[in-house]
Amino acid sequence: MKERLVTLVLAIGALALCYALMLPKPPREGQAPPRPLSTEPGPSGYQAAWRWLKSGRVPVAALHERYDSLNANDKSAGSTGNLLLTTLPHKLPVRLDEASQLDAWVERGNTLVVAAALDDTPRWALADGATLLRDVGRLTRLKLEVVDPKSRTLDSAFGAPFNPKVIRIEPRGAHPLMEGVHSIHVESDLPASRWRATPMDQAGVLQIGQVAGNNDAAIWIRAQGKGQVILFAVAGLFSDRDLGTGDNAKLLSNTIAWALGPGGAVIFDDAHQGVVSYYDSKVFFADPRLHRTIAWLLFLWFVFVLGIQRLGIHLNEWHPVEVTAFISASGQFFASTLTPVAVGSRLMVNFFNAIRRRLGEREDGAPLWEWLSLQAAVLSGDLAELRRLYERIQAGRRVDLRSLQNLLSRLQGKIT
Repeated sequence: MKERLVTLVLAIGALALCYALMLPKPPREGQAPPRPLSTEPGPSGYQAAWRWLKSGRVPVAALHERYDSLNANDKSAGSTGNLLLTTLPHKLPVRLDEASQLDAWVERGNTLVVAAALDDTPRWALADGATLLRDVGRLTRLKLEVVDPKSRTLDSAFGAPFNPKVIRIEPRGAHPLMEGVHSIHVESDLPASRWRATPMDQAGVLQIGQVAGNNDAAIWIRAQGKGQVILFAVAGLFSDRDLGTGDNAKLLSNTIAWALGPGGAVIFDDAHQGVVSYYDSKVFFADPRLHRTIAWLLFLWFVFVLGIQRLGIHLNEWHPVEVTAFISASGQFFASTLTPVAVGSRLMVNFFNAIRRRLGEREDGAPLWEWLSLQAAVLSGDLAELRRLYERIQAGRRVDLRSLQNLLSRLQGKIT
């Protein structure tokens, strides 16, 4: 009973160790900062923008698929004149084939609006900010270079003395997007860097907005085929918290009026923030069938460990190995690794060296045919058979090892 109790405790410890070291621990729903989703009513969400556009009878949609679905579904007359709003950093990364599909969708006559957390740092952006620059460059074809680096760390998110900073963006020159826009306000939860953007190809880039106070560009427009890409250097300018501040709402209105075409729609990219229709991890892990399956597996494992396994150590009586069995096992081992020609050659060498040792001659394995022919006890037939087998071995041809061993043993008994 004591042995089974110890086994039970060790089994529970093994499960706990496996859970602690190998299984991921996603944060609780209340601990993870809310993502910028069209259904999120919190400070980082786009629920206010969604409702505002719907009240103005602007067609809106939420993308829950990869970017290749944009081309798969856009075969009608409304395949152009759409506006896709995506916020970076993404929770689900953009794949290479997706980026190519998105380029084709923009070049056909659509607009991509990228709100990237470059000059601001929302709390939700900390977990996925490592690939921010790469993803921005892939989507916008702009190369970003840091002008003034600042620290964005988890320490700043929890307990570090940093007061949220309001970033103001003002127009740089005249453009339809900036008509009636005097100042855009975005609140940054954490420190942020300053960046400079240059195009990766021959296409020009238009800078229509700059950060107030340092004149660093913050809004870029880049033509791409029949469409265009608009990059905002802040992620929260259209969020629920900041949409009503400054002229943010006016900028959104101008962007939609300038980019939206007949039959087009404003599309919120929820897919790359983790809300997808092709796979939902929350639904999978919340499925009671998964819980029942895991419970049954654990139950059967405990039954196997505690019931079927032998807990005591049973020592069998020791039996010495017989000499003949040992020789047989050794012979089978050598027989499986050595070729018959090599074995036969070694038997011949050992036979002739034994004779040479008796005669006091050099033990080089050379045959002594003349000496053997002078021995009265050696039959001429056996000597002829020995010559034949020796010639076959020297020629690398296979011989019957059993017959060779019997012949050598018979000759050895006659000459000793």
